[in-house]
Amino acid sequence: METALQLHPVRQEIIPLPTQQPLTITQPLRTDKITPFIEANTKEVSIHHLQSDCVVPVFSKDNEVTISHPAFVETVHEAAQQFFRGEAIDSPSVRVSHIIKGRIPEAIHKPVNQLLETDKTIYYERMMFCFEIPTICQDIDGNPLKLTIGGVRAYNHENLYNKKSAEKFKVFVGFQNMVCCNICVSPRTATRVRLR
Repeated sequence: METALQLHPVRQEIIPLPTQQPLTITQPLRTDKITPFIEANTKEVSIHHLQSDCVVPVFSKDNEVTISHPAFVETVHEAAQQFFRGEAIDSPSVRVSHIIKGRIPEAIHKPVNQLLETDKTIYYERMMFCFEIPTICQDIDGNPLKLTIGGVRAYNHENLYNKKSAEKFKVFVGFQNMVCCNICVSPRTATRVRLR
């Protein structure tokens, strides 16, 4: 015996909006400054920094190297160039977090205050990148939607203390919408928004 789930309103209430002074917007809503595709605790780095200043971790049981962050970014970017041949493709914007610091073997017994920059090694546990294909776009009510491709790599999802195994990557392709589409905003909620 199946039962159908039915929802009924408990009460219907109209809440009057409080009277307020009209809002004055002193800053433009859209600026020409490009904001990062993700912020949180990340920082922007270049592909060159990942290639020249960072080490590539290995699987410790068999000393096999992992696929490096720059190799992942370059592979996805090259695949996009081949697949979308003839389209303009932006260069990738790369952001990283969770720095892992280390030392070269010759500096293992040095005190921290005596370490030289050449003694230190780093790599980032997490890396994400994103690039746009501006020639594949759609304009919806004055808001441009450009095809966006990106990926995420996190070494903490790999078991680096074991033998080399299949590595995990996340890739996305879609249109990045920078306008809120939530049509469930109530008038009461809208009155609490403050513009600075």
